[in-house]
Formats: sequence, structure tokens, C-alpha cells
Amino acid sequence: MELTIQLSGSGSISPLRYRVVQRSDTGDRQENQDSLGHRRVGDWLVCVLADGAGGHQGGEVASQHAVNTMLDAFTHAPTANASQLLAMVHKVNHGILEAQQANAELTDMHTTVCVLVLNQRSSEAVCVHVGDSRIYHFQNNQLKSRTKDHSILQWMADNRQGQPETNRNALYTALGEPPQQLQVEVSPPFVVLSGDWFLLCSDGLWEHFSDDELVLLGSNLRNDSACAGHIHELAQSRAGGRADNLSSILVFID
Repeated sequence: MELTIQLSGSGSISPLRYRVVQRSDTGDRQENQDSLGHRRVGDWLVCVLADGAGGHQGGEVASQHAVNTMLDAFTHAPTANASQLLAMVHKVNHGILEAQQANAELTDMHTTVCVLVLNQRSSEAVCVHVGDSRIYHFQNNQLKSRTKDHSILQWMADNRQGQPETNRNALYTALGEPPQQLQVEVSPPFVVLSGDWFLLCSDGLWEHFSDDELVLLGSNLRNDSACAGHIHELAQSRAGGRADNLSSILVFID
């Protein structure tokens, strides 16, 4: 599935113009447990991507709940305030915990989430994330990672603990954990410029590309409405028949 939309604000002050392209593919799995969506709310754009896990379609339930609840909460009260965004994520987590308790088949469901909040009028953005779904930001010929994975591998790298022998992609926090264990990262606001682009993606996509490759792909494909399709097809071919679910949201600032 691929969706492209182009929007701009109104008024005397020239707002940022942007295009959004989103796509999600099952890959070589039996089902797609990724969910994604974006919404315009006045001068705001919010993009949400989630990568679920858990048996009996629990991952799909968790990721859909994360995306839908986050979009609805933001629509009701659009903001870039860190404490309010944090409260939205905890609301999402509370709903997942309630579903776990109500249905024994959903006990093990969890999901990552990453959120991009962009204000066209102020030309500022904020990123929120839990887990290892990523947000990349290309600006001034440099690719910046606006998120850091909540994975055992990343933790060991940060703490100079070498490489894990097993479960390299295991997460130490995700939605579906008790609130006292949940770790949510909210970035400080940062400036967005004309010519920038963002990529929100699940690990099924980013694991197949280096940062340098993403720079070339995003820059070369920014004028191509099929850009998400090209990136997904390349990732699937590199997976050699073992592709995870592949999901991305590309935001091009014109």
C-alpha cells in the first residue's frame, strides 16, 4: 500500500510545504504487524509508525492501537510540548495493557512507536519514540538520526559492553510494558528547512541500508512519487526471501 499527499498551509506568512509518502508491505512474513498513518491538524502534521510483536495477531492489534490512539489524541490537542506528548504515549500504553488483561491471547503483545510532529508555521519539529523504529532527518547534506534504538545491541554499544551473542535485536523497552518500566524519548524542538526530508521506518527496512545509502536514495528520489516503492523493493531483494514487514513514511519539505 502506498499513499502520497501534498499539503501547504494558508495565510500571509509562508508556511512550509510538504509531501508525505507512506507505504507498508508484508515482506516474506505471514502477516503484517506494522501500522502507520499521518494526519494534518491545522498548521500541524503528525506522522506515526509502529512495529508490533506478539502471537495471535497481537502485534497487529498493538501497533494499530498505537497509531490510531496517537493520531486521535494529537488531533484533539495538537502540541509539541514534551510533557503532553509523553502523556499521549502513556495513554497508548495504558490501552495496550488493558487489552492484554482483557484477552489472554494478547498477553504478549508489544509494539514500538515513533512519532514526528511538525509545525508548518514555526518550521519546527519534535520526535518521539519507544523501541527501535527510527526517524531519520536529512538537512544540509547530512543525515541525522533523531532516535536511538532501545535495543540490547545499542545499550551494549553505548556502555562499551561488546556485542551480544544472541538476541541482537531484542528491545529493553516497548509499549505494552508496565508504566514504571516504559522509557519514552522526546526530542527537543529543532528547526526544519526547505529541502529537508524525513524517513520514519521499521527495522525491517532500515536494517538493509547504511546511512550513506539512505542519503543517496532520499536525495535522488525526492521528486519521484514512487520513491517509497523503490526503497521497499530494494530492501526486500536484499532480504533474500527472509524479509520482515517493511514500513516507511517519507516527508519531503519543498
